[in-house]
Amino acid sequence: MDLSAVFGWMAAATLISAVLAHQVRAMRIFLLAGGVFAALHFVVTDGLGPEFFVVLVFVAVNAARLFQLWSRSRGGSMTREEQELFDHVMRIEDPSKQNRLRDLMQWRDVEVGEVLIDQNQIDPPLIYIATGRASIKRDGQLVNECGAGEFVGEISHISGDGASATVTVVLPMRMAQLDRDALAQLTQSLPEIGRAVDSAFNRSLAVKVIRMNEAIEEAQN
Repeated sequence: MDLSAVFGWMAAATLISAVLAHQVRAMRIFLLAGGVFAALHFVVTDGLGPEFFVVLVFVAVNAARLFQLWSRSRGGSMTREEQELFDHVMRIEDPSKQNRLRDLMQWRDVEVGEVLIDQNQIDPPLIYIATGRASIKRDGQLVNECGAGEFVGEISHISGDGASATVTVVLPMRMAQLDRDALAQLTQSLPEIGRAVDSAFNRSLAVKVIRMNEAIEEAQN
């Protein structure tokens, strides 16, 4: 296999890896590497036409985005919990959009036993759990639990109904409470944030449903 083919296959492999990456930073690294391999492919084959310059723009854009993420992390302006929330959970990489969301959050540490949401509560809070764990009880019966990387109160936020269960802290927790009304306004003015938030909520709900189904199967066995 000649060198141009090697670079071509490496470009394809890294771009596929970018699609499979869960974190924005990893995705940008793979995209940058894929662009570099693609550029080398064109150099080796003497294909320095318009396609080569498009690849150079692609490389430059991803390098700039990656440097932006690195600078933000080095600057210490974002906590580890916030980085995890934006990069991995919500998958929002634009610092300006991240800052808009940060303005809607209040972070605090919560002790075991504190009730975050009461069943049938009107307009329950919307909470993101960075660390710790909480129980979810309906009519006094344990139906589920939730932990790091998950939301509580998202069903009420989406449906507009009251809380369907009581949520109580069972392991010391670090959490962020989001301003529901402000978030609704922000997602209307910036649809891309709305899509990212909806996707994060859907993933959180999917994890809860899977966990609940596993608990039901264990109880039946």
